[in-house]
Amino acid sequence: MVSIIIINYNQKTLLKDCLDSVYEKFRFEFEVIVINNSPNENLEELKQLYRNIIILNNSNRGYSNANNLGAKNSSGSNLLFLNADTKIVTAPGDDLFKLLDNPETGAVGLKLFNEDGTFQLSFWKENNFLNEISNKNEEKEFEKRNAIAIGLKETEYSGIKEVDWVTGAALAIRKDVFLKAGGFDEKFFLFYEDADLCKRLKDAGYKNMFYPFCNIIHYKGEIVNQNFQTDTYYYSKESQLYYYRKHCGILDRVSLRFYLFVKFFILTVTGFKKLNAQILMLTMGVKRK
Repeated sequence: MVSIIIINYNQKTLLKDCLDSVYEKFRFEFEVIVINNSPNENLEELKQLYRNIIILNNSNRGYSNANNLGAKNSSGSNLLFLNADTKIVTAPGDDLFKLLDNPETGAVGLKLFNEDGTFQLSFWKENNFLNEISNKNEEKEFEKRNAIAIGLKETEYSGIKEVDWVTGAALAIRKDVFLKAGGFDEKFFLFYEDADLCKRLKDAGYKNMFYPFCNIIHYKGEIVNQNFQTDTYYYSKESQLYYYRKHCGILDRVSLRFYLFVKFFILTVTGFKKLNAQILMLTMGVKRK
């Protein structure tokens, strides 16, 4: 059985669309575990609409904490972490589970598409200062819908292939492997928790894989709602700095910290915003209250 774990944070409409697609398209045995990180949204009605669904109400202690809570309450031998802003168009086949059964397999990222049907980047090279520059440049080409860049990448990854790390928006993993790795690191409130998990799996000898034989629309960015936008950039930089402290060498750590310091010093001086000043202080090791 597969335990599908979905976090809700002020996304009830998107969540229901996601659940509708899951129950319509998936043909294998599964349960759904929804972790409700929105204290103002009541999701109990979902129990009347869907079978084999568990609703766990949770104080919002971050993406990693919520996913770990879902895993601890799961019954399946396989886990599928799925963002609420996704929609299943074509479900993965039995070959996904054969891949997961391979003792060498770590995390498996499922193929994602944008709402307009274009291939969405969902796997990257291992994070370090130079690789992140390369990763972000590639993302920019995808965001501009560069047909050549997208076409070449999609063709290169038309089959199952090993990658460094995959997004947590649609990530499958055997439960025993996930638990052995220690789950998601809860010091990552939001962002980089998927990269960190994949890095730890890779260091432990597992292979992280990309699985292309499915079609999942990812309404990228919808998880970051209007009321949360101010905080997300701060969380991304906080998590980035923590990831580098945890996994990268001194040169990468110094390069990132220097780059962020210069960038946010200039932004703070030329156009003061509280967020810029907060991130500037973060580069000096001072977290906001």
